[in-house]
Formats: sequence, structure tokens, C-alpha cells
Amino acid sequence: MKKSLLILFLLSLPFFLTAQSDDDLFGGSDDALFSSDDDLFGDDSISEVSDVAAKSDLSKGVIFDAGSIKIGGSLSAGLDTDTVLWGPDQEDLGDNIHNTSLKPDLSAMLSVDARPTDTLRLYTKFGLEYPFVDKTSVKLNMKNPKQPDLSLTIDNWFKLKELFTDFSYKDTAYFRFGVHTVTWGAGYFFSPVSDMINSSSIDPEHPEKQVDGSLNLRTQIIIPNSQNCLWFYVIPSTKFKNQTAESYARDTALAGKADILIGNWELGVGGLYKYNSAPKAMLTATGSLKKVSFFGEFVYSYGAVSEWAKNTDWDDKTSIFQATAGLSYYWKEQKINLAAQYLFEGNDKDFSKKISQYGHNIALMASKGDLFKNPDLSLNLFAIANFGRKEATVEDMVALNPDLAPIAKTAPAEVEKAAKQASSAIPALRASLTLTYTPFKDVSFGLGPVLTFYDYEKKPTTSLKLTAKLGGGKF
Repeated sequence: MKKSLLILFLLSLPFFLTAQSDDDLFGGSDDALFSSDDDLFGDDSISEVSDVAAKSDLSKGVIFDAGSIKIGGSLSAGLDTDTVLWGPDQEDLGDNIHNTSLKPDLSAMLSVDARPTDTLRLYTKFGLEYPFVDKTSVKLNMKNPKQPDLSLTIDNWFKLKELFTDFSYKDTAYFRFGVHTVTWGAGYFFSPVSDMINSSSIDPEHPEKQVDGSLNLRTQIIIPNSQNCLWFYVIPSTKFKNQTAESYARDTALAGKADILIGNWELGVGGLYKYNSAPKAMLTATGSLKKVSFFGEFVYSYGAVSEWAKNTDWDDKTSIFQATAGLSYYWKEQKINLAAQYLFEGNDKDFSKKISQYGHNIALMASKGDLFKNPDLSLNLFAIANFGRKEATVEDMVALNPDLAPIAKTAPAEVEKAAKQASSAIPALRASLTLTYTPFKDVSFGLGPVLTFYDYEKKPTTSLKLTAKLGGGKF
């Protein structure tokens, strides 16, 4: 009975009117939190444009525009250095300077937007990123139990961000099929709603970067004589080997969302269901009071990923809640930009959430342009903190890597040590203050301290970070 009621509730969610819309086919993306598929061109509508002579507008990231096809892109170029001035385990300043890390930032994206007819659109966004290698490895080296080494390496030089087609049926339904970012979320630094369908999460330290989407079929239905609409998604499995029609259907997820505009507020409700997986329900809200913008999200999950992986019994699952709220404000005259967000992460069952975000999280960004009335100087403050997360256990490590099971029986202390190392590798608090100087156009340098607490009971690590932007931009 409980199972039937829960399924009925989730399937009925999309038919209620609410929520922030996905990147609307009629007005471009309404999600300002991370780059959408159309940032280069600013228009997501399916409409024929009169042919004009090919032209370039490099300042807007367009190198070719023939009316029905646009080609453009962007390139990021720069480098970062990080020098530890003092840390609990690193007190020799000379050695720290000698071990200064250098991280280049060199990547490029190319977008092609073709609209051969007034009902068909073809879009792709891809690029490459330095270092130009292609390797993936996940290992837990326990050959020497006294020196456990947990490492994760994923380096892909080729990046496919989006590849999709838009088409429609009369003026009733609008479809999109392919790999694309689903902009459900309202959050800026954190977004549990965005994580429901997309394959990567927002990076709080680089929230402007586009998250990775997934392969899905999207359907948009406009409510007549209103700005409200319904969204439906079919997210097929990408596991094609040894699949039957029945098993493939079970591995396919279904999602839906409805949205409504009330005054200057957008409210939303939706859900996601996949056979033998954690069903989810979500709510979003975005709006403003005077000049301050507010946003919020709520996600309910019946069970964690790890719980459903162990067994598919509906009566043996944990209710998991995620909630976030934030605000942003831009003071144009003084060139002051503020953004703050709070996230409660209630998932202490899955390894990644348990050691990274479980409990209370806070992120804050404040910037000031034209510092001391000098247009070449700006100041930026960023801080992110977590309170209440839990350390990984031996059971967590075994669940992460089943090969550790025999070692956990013969040398549990060593596996526990590896679990603590994995937990302590993520900072509990990181704060940075950066002064940026722009000597001339397209070149800037930033310098400032970084304070990092890996454990609130220990002294922090203090670093000096130098960043340099060396050209780059849209093309």
C-alpha cells in the first residue's frame, strides 16, 4: 500500500502547476546559475531567420552567422600558483616555496547552432582541455597495508558538453533529444535539484561553469493563454550491452516538472522515478523583493543510492531531505556584488555526501569593483564551510571498493586509516581574499591569502595564491 501511494504521488507531481522553467524554447535559458547551451547565441527559440551574408561578431562569440547557422566559441587561458605559507604538517617556509604548485588553465569550447527550418534546430557544444591526455583510473592500493593510498584520476582532453536537436509538433508540444544540461535548479553554489538529472554537480568555487548533462528526451507543453508549462523527461539507460527490452526499460528514468509564474515569483514542483532506485520529489522557488533576488530548493528522496544498491525492499529505506536557500544582490552604483547560500544535506548514507556535504553548508561571495575608484583594481571574497559532516567508516570503504572486504577482516585498522584519509582530504572551511589588477585589456593578475581548515580542531593551513588571466575570451 505504501509503495502504491508513493508511486502515485510521484507520477502526479508533474501535473501540478509550478517551478522555474528549463531553458525555455521561447526566451533563452532562464537559468542564470551556470552556463546554458545557448549562452553564446542568446536565443533558444525555433524560428527561421532571413539569410544574410556571413559575418563575424567576435565580441559576442560568433565567428560565422549566415542567418540559419551560427558558429562561435570561447577560450580560457591562464594559470594559478599556490604556495603554502604555514600548515599543521608543513612549517618550513623554504620547502613550501620550493614545492609551490602550478596549475595551467587552458581550454576551449566550440558551439554550432543550425536552424535549417522554422521547426528544426541542431546544436552541439564541444571542446578540449589541457592536459591533452585521456585516462581514467580509480584505485585503492592496499599492497602495503601500512601505507594505504586512495586515489581518483579522471583526465579527458575531449569534452562533449551538449549534442541535441529541437523539433516540434504544431504549436502544441516542443521536443529536445540528445545530451543537454537540464536547468531545473535554482541554487547558485549548490543545487540538489540540478543533481537529479545532470551527471555532474555545480562547483561552488566556479559556479559559472556549465554542469554536464545527460542523454534524455525532453517534452515541453505550453499551457494556453499563460506563461505556465509542463516538462516531461525520458532519461534512457546508457548501458546497452546484455540488455533485454524489459531490463532496458527498467533502467530508464522518468521525470516531470510543472511551473507557474505568480507575479515576479516562479514556483515549481516535480519528481523523478526509476525502477529499483530512489524516487525523488522536488520544489523550487525564485523571486525578488525590491532589488534582492531570492531562491530556494527542496528535495525529498526515499532512500539513498547505497541503500537501493544493497536491496530493493521498499519497506527498508531512509527518508532523505535536502534543502537550500540563498540570495543575491548587485549594487550597480558602487559595483558591489553579493551572493550567499545555505544548504542542508541530509544524506549520510552515500559515501560522497557523507564526507563532503552532510549537515550544514554555507557559501558566500562578495566583490567590489573600481576599488579606491581605480577601474583596474577589484577585490573578491569567497568562503565555503561545512558543519556536521561525518567521517567514512570501514563499511563505507568496503562498499566503495568490494576488494577491500578481505583486508577489512584481517587488517581493519588500516582500512579505517584509509577511511579517515579520504574524509580529511576535503576541507571543512576554505576562505580566500583576492585583489585583482588589470594592467591592460584581456590580462589580469590576482593575489591573495587562502585559509583552509581540514579539521576545526586543528590549526588551519595558510596559503598564498596567484592567478593570472592571459588573454582568452569569446571567438
